[in-house]
Amino acid sequence: MTNECTAKPVAEGTVEVDINDVFDDLLLVEERLSEESYQRGLQVGAEQGNVDAYHFGYHRGAEIGAELGFYYGVLCAQENSTGKGTEETTPTKGYILLTELKKEIEEFPTFNDLEVDLLERLVKLRNKYKKLCVLLKISAKYPKPNELSF
Repeated sequence: MTNECTAKPVAEGTVEVDINDVFDDLLLVEERLSEESYQRGLQVGAEQGNVDAYHFGYHRGAEIGAELGFYYGVLCAQENSTGKGTEETTPTKGYILLTELKKEIEEFPTFNDLEVDLLERLVKLRNKYKKLCVLLKISAKYPKPNELSF
């Protein structure tokens, strides 16, 4: 159904309008306006949703980056104090785990790849870091942002 009534020119300057078309347009105006409003709202919502999702992803990525940076700093500090072992012996377990963890942090994806489960990798890194702290007998717990105190 069209939005405009079908009009037939009758005489010069006058137009004959079908009364059924006028009633149909009046009855369907609510449906038409509802559909137009829905489409406009959908477009605005999608635009706003993309902005919100971008900001959420940016802040969540910054939190993960800060956590990995903390771990990496601790690893670099411990690297000098953890012995590789003597030349005749094999490296210690702590040093092996430390270098392994450092390499995994360096290879952590910096862009969102749909093929990689970032949260799974992050959980594995956290567990390895906790294991390293126990193995080296250090207490270097990552301070979560909401747990900071001054």
